[in-house]
Amino acid sequence: MKETFRALRRSVSAFLLLAAAAPCLPAAEGPVVMDPVVVTATRIEEKVSEQASAVSVVERDDIELRVPALAGDVLPGLPGVDVQRTGSMGNIESIRLRGGQATGTLVLIDGFPVNSPSLGLFDIGSLPAARFERVEVVRGAQSALYGSNAMSGVVNFLPPAPKEGARHGGGIAAGSFTTLQWNAFTERGGKGGSYHLGGAGFRTDGIMENDDGNLASFLGGGEVPVGEKSRAHFLVLGTDLEKGIPVDFGNTNDDDHRSTRRGILAGGRLESRLSQALEITASASVHDERSLQKDAADPEDLFPFSFTSDTRTRKSVFGLMARVIGGERSDTFVGVEYTRDRLTGKDQDSFSGASSSFGKTINRSAFLQQEWRPVKGTGLSAGVRVDRNTEAGTEVNPRLAAYREIGTTGVRLRAAAGRGFRTPTVDEKTDPSVGNPDLRPARSFSWEAGADAVLAGGDALVSATWFYQSFRDLIEFDGTLGTGPQGFGQMLNKGRAFSRGVEASAAWNLLKNVAAELAYTFTDTWEALGGRRILAVPTHRGSVSLVCTPAAGLTLRGDWRIEDDMLDAPPNGEDPRRPGYSRVDLFGRYRWRTQDPESGEIALVGKVSNLLDRRYEERRGHPSPGIGVLLGMEVVL
Repeated sequence: MKETFRALRRSVSAFLLLAAAAPCLPAAEGPVVMDPVVVTATRIEEKVSEQASAVSVVERDDIELRVPALAGDVLPGLPGVDVQRTGSMGNIESIRLRGGQATGTLVLIDGFPVNSPSLGLFDIGSLPAARFERVEVVRGAQSALYGSNAMSGVVNFLPPAPKEGARHGGGIAAGSFTTLQWNAFTERGGKGGSYHLGGAGFRTDGIMENDDGNLASFLGGGEVPVGEKSRAHFLVLGTDLEKGIPVDFGNTNDDDHRSTRRGILAGGRLESRLSQALEITASASVHDERSLQKDAADPEDLFPFSFTSDTRTRKSVFGLMARVIGGERSDTFVGVEYTRDRLTGKDQDSFSGASSSFGKTINRSAFLQQEWRPVKGTGLSAGVRVDRNTEAGTEVNPRLAAYREIGTTGVRLRAAAGRGFRTPTVDEKTDPSVGNPDLRPARSFSWEAGADAVLAGGDALVSATWFYQSFRDLIEFDGTLGTGPQGFGQMLNKGRAFSRGVEASAAWNLLKNVAAELAYTFTDTWEALGGRRILAVPTHRGSVSLVCTPAAGLTLRGDWRIEDDMLDAPPNGEDPRRPGYSRVDLFGRYRWRTQDPESGEIALVGKVSNLLDRRYEERRGHPSPGIGVLLGMEVVL
């Protein structure tokens, strides 16, 4: 305990000293945007202050400042959001919201769902963040609007929407662990339409033997007018990751386990404004993924065996939605959706021999969503969705939410309640080693109540939310029973569980050029069948950030994050308690522009990760990197 307090004291001291070291001069604008516009919560553009849900937004300026390699690099520090990476860049990385499972977080890319038909979650460890414009996080059960997997919330990664004119650019950065990051883009916007084409990736040696990674990705999209009343929107995303796996079951330093993950997402929407009161949107997307793994038998393994695996999945989604606009006070959405998940897999191992799996699920749904704004400062949202799934039967999920501004005090009260669900994946039911054909859907019911207060003449915002989620039939692997198809454990419904707590945040533009951000999440969980906390959920998490613009074009940021301990499922049977940790990260960006605003800019970027060189694990049994430095340059013309 004394060592923990000493480490905490040193982290705080170092962070405060570094924050005080940079004198700050007047700048043109405050560094924190207080009331951004979001689309994920209600499917229409509305300010965060007009939402009944708890919403967080990561803006483009913040993404650029963090010099991210992957999507998970831009999410830490958000209230209620827990991003967990199993070691170094490129290893499996997931998003948990409010103490729920990663499979209960629906991930969207430009509004198109990408959760895997095999894993149930979306592995953001192969998703670069450099070319995304913003990230929106909506917490609380959202199945009434988005269906399966939105048990605890939705995370939406949104691509750029080019403005008038053409821009081209690229960047490169290099640093510790023989890491090289790169990105490039070209875009154009105008009355005749817009497009964005970009690429990003990285290469690294990692932190252990056989921990190297190499990722390349492509992101393209845009819009074109179709006649006078319609416009077509399209998106293409491709990723290709080759990775060594240094830690797996039975081996803490595997030197020959190799993995290749490839994915491609293609989606489009046709939006037609038929009249002042009616809009029709037709959408379609296909997300293909392939995962190849090879691992030879290692004599020093706890259970030596070799295996190869080739898994392919496809998620196809088709939707049709009508929006009825009742002036400024009412919006009604009516829609239908068809989703088809398909999986094929071939496995070969030295224990059970060759096996293959194949399956598909089909989901048909209809939903109704109503948004009312009866008077200024008051909003009510009500929705219901009916899903008919070939594996899970019929699910009905309602949701009700409301907010009310209290006069001119700057205080807004909000509350929401809703149901969520997740269907078992094809793999969870048919896997020849651990599958369980009798799995039932996982379900949740969530309540929340919160308040937001605008202070200091609009320069400060304080927000707090109490939440409670009750879960039924959570789907998890249980390795203690030995009742699986091969005599191992298998996937089971884990009975009842709950997650409850408080999430709080504050942002304050102290001066025109100095801002402070704070976030804290308390999460208390319990799983009845295991008689313990839900795995991989820390009780306490918090962060303190300072953002400063000490000179024109120069932005500095310092983050101090701390996490409590948690229970986990380590890959090699170690102590299941993962100790808590704290870390300090620094970021800097200097933009140089000529007097001609059309001539572009050059930016020097840099970051220092884990400044105090802490030894810690985000997931038990998977060491995280020590101190790391990254320096680079970006050019925009």
